[in-house]
Amino acid sequence: MTIGEKIKYLRQKNSVTQETLAEYLNITYQSISKWENNNALPDISLVVPLANFFGVSIDELFDRNVDGEEEAIKEYNEKDKELARQGLVKEQVALWRSAVLKYPRSYKSLQMLANCLWTLRNDPTIPEEERTRNIKESVEINERILSDCTDDAVRYSALQILVYSYGDPSLPCANEEKAVEYAKKCPVLYASQNLLLEHAYFSEEGKAHAKETKHQNILTFIDCATVRMVNQDYETPEERIRAYESALKIWDALIYDGNYLFYHCRVEIYYRKLAKNYALLKNADKVIENLKLAKHHAMEFDRQPCVDQNYTSLFVSQAHSNAGTTRKNYTQSHLELFMDDLTSPCFDFLRSSPEFIELMQ
Repeated sequence: MTIGEKIKYLRQKNSVTQETLAEYLNITYQSISKWENNNALPDISLVVPLANFFGVSIDELFDRNVDGEEEAIKEYNEKDKELARQGLVKEQVALWRSAVLKYPRSYKSLQMLANCLWTLRNDPTIPEEERTRNIKESVEINERILSDCTDDAVRYSALQILVYSYGDPSLPCANEEKAVEYAKKCPVLYASQNLLLEHAYFSEEGKAHAKETKHQNILTFIDCATVRMVNQDYETPEERIRAYESALKIWDALIYDGNYLFYHCRVEIYYRKLAKNYALLKNADKVIENLKLAKHHAMEFDRQPCVDQNYTSLFVSQAHSNAGTTRKNYTQSHLELFMDDLTSPCFDFLRSSPEFIELMQ
């Protein structure tokens, strides 16, 4: 409903003529008529008097229903989760564009749009010009959030993407000085929400939440540590093999019972990378061994149901996983990604091997 339509609705609801309303506002009734026909807008100096005349808030005068907006954003979030689970990032961008168009001051919607635009940077189907435009738009939105938004959660998300954007030398907006500046605005690790929540709960019910948080933190920190172990500039296949095997030993020590749930996807990638590096050394036995393990974990990840499941390792038994909340930026299953990788030239020397042929089936 436009403001003109809202004025007309309130005027008729209160049995007030255009002439009467004009008299109270000290303007002509023709001005009222122009508003109600959407041919003109009230002067800003008349907004408060109009709201006071009808006994409504300015939000109501502008037909802005805050509760309705919050419910609408929740619906957008539910649609986003389904799209993210399928890896449909372009569709997510379209979804949040429509949300921002309807609710231009919804910083949560702006944040989601900026994040989705940034995620598209790795989409090989997008032309370079469009990729550059998406990254720049994401940066502009996040800068606007930092300037205008007071919600800390939204601001920290904006800071995160800005650091990633400015700190990536392959992106058109790379700027080390800005990346460092924004990174220093974020809390230090021990002042993060993740760790502080462990200390915030103290009631009987809260103690259970504290333990769940602690177990989830263990998973997250092990993931962060192992990702950093393997993603370094190693010079030789032997060094990369040492990194991947060490990372897998850490995961095996934590998830000693094999119930990796979400993290099946992570160890699947490590085994696949191990196989590629052993292939560079022409070690056929190790290649097949690691490919079999990678395929197992890929299939296990794809089998995960869309329900809450708890890990069963003693160290993280209160943490849980739900495949229905997994967000992806690709549409393939992990088994499909695994099968695609088997076409890599590094495996050519094994193509006639019965075991490799079996893996390809």
